[in-house]
Amino acid sequence: MWAVCSRAARRLSLLAAGLLFLFVGLGCGDDSGVGKTYPVRGKVTLDGQPLVAESTVILFKPDSSRGNSSAFEPVSTVDEEGNYALLTKGKKGAPAGWYKVLVTALAEAPQHANGAKRHRPVARSLLPARYGQAQTTTLSIEVVADPAADAYDLKLTSR
Repeated sequence: MWAVCSRAARRLSLLAAGLLFLFVGLGCGDDSGVGKTYPVRGKVTLDGQPLVAESTVILFKPDSSRGNSSAFEPVSTVDEEGNYALLTKGKKGAPAGWYKVLVTALAEAPQHANGAKRHRPVARSLLPARYGQAQTTTLSIEVVADPAADAYDLKLTSR
């Protein structure tokens, strides 16, 4: 009798362990809904100099006119050397496809002679307005599985 109970208990334990493993395994997956992403890293320059303003934001907007119907907009900031690395909903990289690239960077709030910041500072863009809107940006990039070494570098001009 003990042998039968012991085998049943062992089977029940194995079944419980298997179900626990299954549920834990399912819970550890990617729940972002993004799917496959590819690393996107590059350097942003303005007139040949690294763009290092802390307020710099890079946004890859899916270009539906070139077949990218993704609902996700990968984004990044820059480091102290002007380098960026995209994230899509917290996941490193971006889904494959064509993107219009938007770049914005604002100057720090102006200060008075005594060092105090103005109460209502007016933000001043460090970049031409064309880079900040999907309708006017001249930057376009295709995210692919195996890009060239400098494929994701962004070379902006002030003119």
